[in-house]
Amino acid sequence: MLTRYPLENADRQLANTLIYGLLRNRESLDVMLQHLCAQSLKKIKPFIHQALRVGLYQIMFLDRIPESAAVNESVKAVQMARLPKKLQGFVNGVLRNSIRKRDELLNLLEIADPPVSNHPHWLVERWNKKYGQNESLRICRQNNERAALCLQVNTCVSKRQDLIKLFQEHAISSHIGQYNDDALILDDFNGVISTLPGFDQGYFQVQDQGAQLLAKLIGTMVPGANYLDACAGLGGKTSILIQLAHSVQAQVFAVEPDAMRQKKFRENMARLHPKMDMPLFTGTLQDYADSPNTRFHKILIDAPCSGTGVIRRHPDIRWNRRIEDFAKYQQTQMQLLQTATTLLQPNGSLIYCTCSIEREENEQVINSFLEKNSNFSLQECKIVLPDAAKSLCTGSFFSPLPNSEIDGFFGAVLTQKSHVNTA
Repeated sequence: MLTRYPLENADRQLANTLIYGLLRNRESLDVMLQHLCAQSLKKIKPFIHQALRVGLYQIMFLDRIPESAAVNESVKAVQMARLPKKLQGFVNGVLRNSIRKRDELLNLLEIADPPVSNHPHWLVERWNKKYGQNESLRICRQNNERAALCLQVNTCVSKRQDLIKLFQEHAISSHIGQYNDDALILDDFNGVISTLPGFDQGYFQVQDQGAQLLAKLIGTMVPGANYLDACAGLGGKTSILIQLAHSVQAQVFAVEPDAMRQKKFRENMARLHPKMDMPLFTGTLQDYADSPNTRFHKILIDAPCSGTGVIRRHPDIRWNRRIEDFAKYQQTQMQLLQTATTLLQPNGSLIYCTCSIEREENEQVINSFLEKNSNFSLQECKIVLPDAAKSLCTGSFFSPLPNSEIDGFFGAVLTQKSHVNTA
């Protein structure tokens, strides 16, 4: 949205703050609004409800915006929407009352039972059962924190220390990621990413440490071998595969059926690897499997998923998901894994990953796949990960939960025991 309607940097930052702030504090705002409003919030017009949330968020959680300005701008939004004057008065009255009752409203959040998590109750209940209430609440709190900008150094054209020095020359502080040496974290950067020094030269890409480590589950590449990114998306993990392949002359291929993602993929490849003619198949993975094609030593499957592990960076996810979504994603995930088996060389491996922390999309998928494919075995993720990341594994799986330096992910390595004709 901000790309379609560009704003000056200060206005852009304020818009980001408001949008992300509302998504991260929606339940808190509604608890306070329900205390201020006589009628149920469900009976309030959606536009008015949202105008109240925007105004109340500024009043309760932002320091730099005068309370009077927050009220006036919210009322002005109702005026511009040409809604009746009584609704303008309603918004004005509720917000001015919130100023008078500020301490009382904030206290409501402290004493709420169950605790205000700013996540859907059904999702919190799931996490309570899986992780326990304390860990579930910690995940929710982590999801409500602003995520620092995390970069992955493009080792084909840059070195980590050179990039750190370049940032220092522009008064940009950074530190090396806790779990991956190729990660640089910029805690205090709030500007436009494309303005960072080194962006146009392809020195880095934006990518969470967890996503970087998932790509590294591919392990040490075999000289001259072929590797496939089966769900390439915008090309973030593809770029890491290219970096791993660079020194051994291995070849990387990619599949991405979505036209918008294909466009972004090509733009990213042109910036990060301008000298490379990156093979991109623009149909589905099944289309690719049905056509004459290369067989691969290893295939990375970054499967479509619910995204419950990356809510910190995409706060809208929590409100857009439904419990029935997990089963739908699981069906797609199983299909992708099964299709990928037909593209493997003898004794090849599948690297399955998601940015979900739900069993249906992770452990259940792997267990079901192994039951149906007895010629595959589960390998230890720890073997191929950096020492600092080994603590993020549970059993054979790579399964970090969200914390201050990493989002929630899942990864598994499945190796074909011996060549079996899967056609």
